[in-house]
Amino acid sequence: MNNLSSYIHCIQNQSSVLTICQHSTELNRYLDDGIEISEQHSLYHFDNGVVISYRLERDDTLDDDQQCEECWISYEVVEQGGQRIRPASKSFYNACQQSFWLKMQTFSVG
Repeated sequence: MNNLSSYIHCIQNQSSVLTICQHSTELNRYLDDGIEISEQHSLYHFDNGVVISYRLERDDTLDDDQQCEECWISYEVVEQGGQRIRPASKSFYNACQQSFWLKMQTFSVG
């Protein structure tokens, strides 16, 4: 698998031929100008030697008017494991943008 979207699908527990053999997650919360910020950082180790870093940052304010909550999502290939994963990193500003990109990747690859 040489497409980052394949690894993201696996991380999101969607059907995939890839296998995660180990993963770790750190959670952090802090205040920024009175707004509570949550950060999640996970490392996913795949059985083919690839390691993907996943980061999610969001504030804990609720805005019922938003269709898709604003947040910061990023994926980065930390270890290629002899593969050539492209793109090597990808960032999104909300889960809707991420879903759309993954859907488009599925159509362009499949």
